[in-house]
Amino acid sequence: MSNLFERLRRLFHFYTGELNYNEFHKLVKRDVPDVYDFYVRRMKKPEKSRNRVFDFILFSRNLFLEFLNLLTPGRRIIYSLGLILFILAYFGNDWGFAVWGFILINLLVAFELADKLTAKDELEVAREIQMNMMPGVPPENKYYQISCYMATAREVGGDYYDFIQPEPGNDKTFVVIGDVSGKGMSAALLMVQIQSILHHIVSKESSPKAILNALNANLKRVLRKGSFLTLSIAELNSGGEIILSRAGHMPLLHFNKAEGKCTRITPGGIGIGLADDLLFSNFTEEVLIKPQSGDLFIFFTDGVVEAMDSYYRTFGEENLTRLICNNSEKSAEEVRDVIINAVGNFTYTSPVQDDLTLIVMKAI
Repeated sequence: MSNLFERLRRLFHFYTGELNYNEFHKLVKRDVPDVYDFYVRRMKKPEKSRNRVFDFILFSRNLFLEFLNLLTPGRRIIYSLGLILFILAYFGNDWGFAVWGFILINLLVAFELADKLTAKDELEVAREIQMNMMPGVPPENKYYQISCYMATAREVGGDYYDFIQPEPGNDKTFVVIGDVSGKGMSAALLMVQIQSILHHIVSKESSPKAILNALNANLKRVLRKGSFLTLSIAELNSGGEIILSRAGHMPLLHFNKAEGKCTRITPGGIGIGLADDLLFSNFTEEVLIKPQSGDLFIFFTDGVVEAMDSYYRTFGEENLTRLICNNSEKSAEEVRDVIINAVGNFTYTSPVQDDLTLIVMKAI
C-alpha cells in the first residue's frame, strides 16, 4: 500500500510540480489569444450575412480548414484519420476505434511538440546572440554612474541599447536606446541591421542630430513598409555635458537634485522611417543639458511605462517619476533595481506584453 501511495505522490508531483497561477494566467491571457489571432489572420474571411448562426458555422469551418492547411500533408492525414476513428467509435460504440484514434492524435502531438522544442532551442541560440551584441557592462565614465537593463517579451525582441565610443580613448560616448515597431524575430533581425548601420554612421558623424539624420536616410532600404524605429541618442562629451536628440522616442526623465523635482526632456523629433529626409531633419532638435552632481537621468522604452497588471492598468510614467524622486539618493544601479522590481511586482500576475529596456545615469 505504501508503494502505491508513493507512486501516486510521484505522479501528482509530476503533473503539478512546476504548476503555478502565473502559468495558467499566461495560458489564458496570452497563449490562447495569440493562437487564435495566428489562425484568424491567415484564414479566408467569410462574408457576413444577417444570420448569426450561419456566420458562426462558416467562421468555424474556415478556422478549422486553416488549421488543417497549416499541417504538413502527412500530419494532415494522421489528424484526419484520428478524427474519423473517433467519429466511428462514437457512432459504432467501438472502443477499438477510439484507442487507435487516441494513438494517432498523440503521435501528431508528439511530432508538433518536437518541432516546437527544436524551434525553441534555435530561438534560445538567437536570444544568446542578440544579448551578446548588447553591452553587458556599461563603460566607465568619470562624470556618471551608468547602469542598464533589458528584458524581452519573447525569446528575442526589438528593443536596443548601446554605448558607442567613436574612437578608442576618446572621451566622447554616445548613449543609445531604441525600439523597433513589432516584437519577436522580425524586430530582432531588424535591430541587428540597425546596430550595424548605426556604428558605421557614428564613425563618420559628430553630433546626435547628424547621426539621426543619416540613420533615417540609410534605413529606407532596410525598413519594411509600415515599420519604423524610435530612438534617443545622447552624447556625453568631454566636459560631462549631455547633448540629446530624439527620433520619436520616450522622453528622457531628469531628476534635478537642486530643485528636488523630476522633469521630462523631449526635444522635437519623429520616428525613423516615417518621413522623408528633409521633413525628418526639420523636426529633429538637439538640446544641451548641463547636469549637477546628484542629478539622475532615466532612458527607457515604452515597455516600462506600458507594463500592465491583470486588470489592464498600465504602470505609467507617474509611477516611474515617483520612484525616481523617492530614490534619488541611491546609486544608479540601486535606482535601476528599484524600478525593475516595482515593474515586476506590478505585473506579477500578468504575462510580459512588451520588451523592456532601461538606462540609468547619475551625475557624480
